[in-house]
Amino acid sequence: MSQRNETTTETKAIQPNPETQRWGVLAVYAVALHNAALFRQDMVEKGFPAERLLTAQDNHPTVLPGLNNYQAESLIFNTRYQYHPFIIVMCESTEEVQQAYKTAIEYNLPIRVRAGGHDHAGECSGDNVVLIDVTGIKTFSLDDKGVASIGAGYRFYQLTPKLAEKDRMIAHGTCATVGLAGFVQGGGWGPWTRKHGMCCEYLTGATVILGDGSKVNVSETEHPQLLWALRGGGGMSYGIVTELKLQTFELPKEIHRFEIEWNRPVQAQTRHNYCTPQSNETTLTVLKNWEKAIASQNTAQLLGTNLKINAIPAPEGNYDVTQLFHHCLMYGYWEGSETELLGFIKLYFPQVSAPQITIHPASGAGYDDKYNHQLMGNWGRNSLYDVSRRLGQTGTLALGGTPFTPDYDAPAPHKITSRFVDQTGLSEQGYQQLLHSLTSTLLQFENEQQGLFSYVTLGAIQGEFYQQSQKLPQIAFPYRQCQYTIQYQTWWNEDIQKKIEQQDNLVYVDVNRAMDWIDTGRSATIEGTHGAFISFKDPAIPTEIYFGDSYQQLVKIKTTYVQDNFNHLRTRKTII
Repeated sequence: MSQRNETTTETKAIQPNPETQRWGVLAVYAVALHNAALFRQDMVEKGFPAERLLTAQDNHPTVLPGLNNYQAESLIFNTRYQYHPFIIVMCESTEEVQQAYKTAIEYNLPIRVRAGGHDHAGECSGDNVVLIDVTGIKTFSLDDKGVASIGAGYRFYQLTPKLAEKDRMIAHGTCATVGLAGFVQGGGWGPWTRKHGMCCEYLTGATVILGDGSKVNVSETEHPQLLWALRGGGGMSYGIVTELKLQTFELPKEIHRFEIEWNRPVQAQTRHNYCTPQSNETTLTVLKNWEKAIASQNTAQLLGTNLKINAIPAPEGNYDVTQLFHHCLMYGYWEGSETELLGFIKLYFPQVSAPQITIHPASGAGYDDKYNHQLMGNWGRNSLYDVSRRLGQTGTLALGGTPFTPDYDAPAPHKITSRFVDQTGLSEQGYQQLLHSLTSTLLQFENEQQGLFSYVTLGAIQGEFYQQSQKLPQIAFPYRQCQYTIQYQTWWNEDIQKKIEQQDNLVYVDVNRAMDWIDTGRSATIEGTHGAFISFKDPAIPTEIYFGDSYQQLVKIKTTYVQDNFNHLRTRKTII
């Protein structure tokens, strides 16, 4: 008996104290903090400018009162995520990126890499990391074969005018502030896709820092496996890209950006402080006509297009989803004259009248204003400005005064998920399933008046480029034979102050339900769809789904060629 008591006493004596365990974890964190300080000291001693090593303790002011440089540079596009890196390294050359990376792994510090900062899941930054920012790498040249060498710091609004000066262009995206490096590694869908394919089709080379810190030049003859992976195989998995080489194409003489609107929301009754869609054309009819336009082999002048369909609350009782009316907007790039564009619209959308059509002034190689970056704005984002305008108000519902200007490229909180429509298209059941997913009890008409917008954007892939029998380059992006993307999106777009404060804002009454709507869209059965688009990253989707038939080869390339034995080049959605 005595022996058993002694054993019990001894066992109790060695049991860990929960508070001691907590301090043990904090001790490890303290080591990381110390290493971050040593990292900064080491970088300065190696010659890196101290003013470009940003920490929370910095006191250098910015143009924004109350913010220091670190706080200003911590912002990423999806403001749902507000991270606090140990240090932000503002790099201006490949050598500086290499130095920052090698020093970080020497001090056992995790890294993230940021160019445009548009990763929808926030994986371009993180807490307690060394954030390597490449936005300062702005090298640019164009050779006599039309191959552009472009620093990874370029965003589209900075790059497209430089190309247009030379009457050249690339297959850029729809948001002017997106960074080139992440865009290409995600595949690169945009307003040129029907005519010129995905941007990754044009990647001919890159400068890359591998997992062991070495620098390599990637091309068709040097490290071709890595070049294949960089063409749509996802960002950061295969190294840190500091420069890209892209084959450009000739800028057309005349381009028109245009929009066609169906079922424009109106204030149905004066007592309602919200708008509901008019009953001009059933959503199913709009969708099928749009599909005919992108599938046709006689619409080569339609360079690219997407169709935005706003989700609506589910009607009470039984209803026929094929007879519903959702607010729809078609966005497009047209090569040719306004007269030719109007002929195209009359042929494929015969019920459309002039008030539904907006055609923007021409640009292109034949004009003085060859390529203003405004061509890229408003390809799917909503704004309180639009809502106020529909209600005929001079101010917003929430605040009064001057309406907010459209914020199509402004950072904002949001959630996204995606899938692709098969090469054979949606089945009849699939059409109904898609429309059901856009008609939900989780939403209400008042959402838009509070600045909460829920919709899908359908991005056309099929067109002249992929319809031709030409031999296409080998790329890791696995979905180029699909008809189009389906991107479920919900954004809450109040004024800038409310976006950041995330408190005392009427929009948050319904945000959780809108994000639940995104989850239902992800899990919905829609016959004729599969996969998911890594550029519209949803952390809940398994990585393998994003890369389809390319997945196993991408894993092999990561483990064989990237020299990253400890997987320093990782986020939640890198290849491993």
